[in-house]
Amino acid sequence: MATEKMMILKMLEEGKINAEDAARLLASAEGGGPAITAPASHGNQTPPRPAAPGHPAAPTHGASADGPRPNSPAPTKTVGSTIDDMGRKFGAFMKEMEPKLQKMTETVVEKTASAADSISKSLSSHGEKKSSTGGQTSGHFPSAPAAARPTKTMGGASGIEEMIEIRVTQAGAELNLAGLNGQVLVKGYNGDKINAKIFTVAKRPGARVELATLGNKYYLAFDENDFERVCIDAFVPETMFDNMRVATTNGDIRIATIAATNVMVENMNGSTEIVGVSAKTIVAESNNGHLRLADTKADRASVENFNGGISISKIDIASLKTTTFNGPIDMQIADFAAHDYYNWHVETSNGKLGVILPSYATMGYHIKAHAALDNVKLGLVGMNYLRNDKSFVEAKSINYDAAVKKADMTLVTSNAPLVVN
Repeated sequence: MATEKMMILKMLEEGKINAEDAARLLASAEGGGPAITAPASHGNQTPPRPAAPGHPAAPTHGASADGPRPNSPAPTKTVGSTIDDMGRKFGAFMKEMEPKLQKMTETVVEKTASAADSISKSLSSHGEKKSSTGGQTSGHFPSAPAAARPTKTMGGASGIEEMIEIRVTQAGAELNLAGLNGQVLVKGYNGDKINAKIFTVAKRPGARVELATLGNKYYLAFDENDFERVCIDAFVPETMFDNMRVATTNGDIRIATIAATNVMVENMNGSTEIVGVSAKTIVAESNNGHLRLADTKADRASVENFNGGISISKIDIASLKTTTFNGPIDMQIADFAAHDYYNWHVETSNGKLGVILPSYATMGYHIKAHAALDNVKLGLVGMNYLRNDKSFVEAKSINYDAAVKKADMTLVTSNAPLVVN
């Protein structure tokens, strides 16, 4: 009996039978039932096991399907058959569980995919979040797409308009604003920021314009090969620039309310207007458009135009050179206040030259006027004529030598009259 118990326990340890079968076999061994042996060693049989629920009991050895034969010994099962029966039951159990396991697996996969998708969206949301400084937050997240810039039509062209702002950190800076095939408007104000509205028509997608800095230099940076048109409308600090350059092609320029050391204005195929500017030096060059200079003060100024007229009014410039070709010059001077001595050279061709000058006792003029193919008319009073020809006149104010302020002027034109009043 002890040997049978050891065999049962060994089969339980090796996993050949479960605890329920082991308990039943041990109970049978203690009750004096048939002997139990391993299938490979002996032919001893174990008591019959009850049928599984829902299945008829298998007929025992020597019994018919209708029941056991009379006078037959009680059927028994070997340990091997018991293990086979357990295998069949496990197979049936797994067959029954297979669709449930499949459904469970599909559910797990679906939930995992859903969770992964939620995590991905969460990461993406965090990746697009901007930091308080305006930059991207840390981490390897994709940057947020740039907001679409509104389109606008200007002069029949459809393009992009955007605002650019930058602070000028210290006085004595340099500013260079150059447009392309469009207008450039620059006006000074009492502040320390450049606020520029930029209108662009690009030749290729992704072309960019930026207001850049290099040391104390500020300039509009773009590749001319990438754009059809760049227009500028800017408010700039009135008094923080030593040097300022404003330029464009095929567009108008207007610069106003600026106080700087040096101001340069360059324009081709457009009108140019310089108003309310104060500087040491002013240089303005224009082609194929009218040029206007007004309410401006400077130590020196050079104003040149080609195929366009020049209008000058209310200026106070010590040294002035004004030249135009194929256009008239009209000058109206209200006062000479800032300097004691003025030296002007004004010349035009194929256009009338007209000059109106103030007359007061402390002002002395020395005027040389030459109209190559026309007449000179000098209408100033109190003049001493040194030469008075039809096309050439030289005259000085009677009080020139004693005058507090003096102005020497050379006025030249051709193919049109020259008038000084």
